[in-house]
Amino acid sequence: MPKGIAPAPAAGSSTAPLVAGPKNYAHTLSLRLTAEQYRRLRRYAARVEDEGQGRVTHQSVIEAALGEYLDRQNG
Repeated sequence: MPKGIAPAPAAGSSTAPLVAGPKNYAHTLSLRLTAEQYRRLRRYAARVEDEGQGRVTHQSVIEAALGEYLDRQNG
């Protein structure tokens, strides 16, 4: 089962979207990334973990980004 995320950080916050308990997912989506986007995502996750902010997954980063986008768009 995929791992969930903690609440998304506030704008301008340096808090990373950390892994939380399991969620009851209903749908699976795929996302195509360029090689550069994927490298950036991997570097970000590694940096967050190296800084001792806890474990962060690609799933948690994408979920947090989507949540922030939808909040800004009143979605």
